[in-house]
Amino acid sequence: MKFRFLAHEDIEAVHRQFSDPDMCQYFSEPPCDREEALGIIDHYLAPEGKDYLRYGMFDKDTDSFIGTCGYHYWDQELSQVELGYDIWKEHWRQGYLSEALPVLIKICFEELEVDCIYILTHPENEASMASVRKFGFVECEPCRAFDDEPQVCLKLMRSGITN
Repeated sequence: MKFRFLAHEDIEAVHRQFSDPDMCQYFSEPPCDREEALGIIDHYLAPEGKDYLRYGMFDKDTDSFIGTCGYHYWDQELSQVELGYDIWKEHWRQGYLSEALPVLIKICFEELEVDCIYILTHPENEASMASVRKFGFVECEPCRAFDDEPQVCLKLMRSGITN
């Protein structure tokens, strides 16, 4: 798998990703239209100096779109950041998250120098929770306030100690 910033030429894949009902069942936002998908791309085009970063994930041989991953809600004062990811449904349960997580964890601990990485996920997304638990994430109280949508918070501490 390879990572790169999203670009305007990714509009079809991003729109498909964030408007598909199967995909949106685990998102906290409703399905988006094409204009909103373009807004998603524009938002992540120039992440330098911001509290978020989002990569597109692409097959290294075919360049086909797999999904997106990155971080947001980087809180330097609390030394924590939230990871987010979405894998296109045709690629579910194929190990792509297990390939992406080490890259994201390394960025967060080594480049952002946070002490806590957390993930918010829908309580019915058992596959996602099982995947991140393999990397040491444990369920915890929410690390930040969030919408009324039900969410499970899992965190990974730099020290390896979870409270």
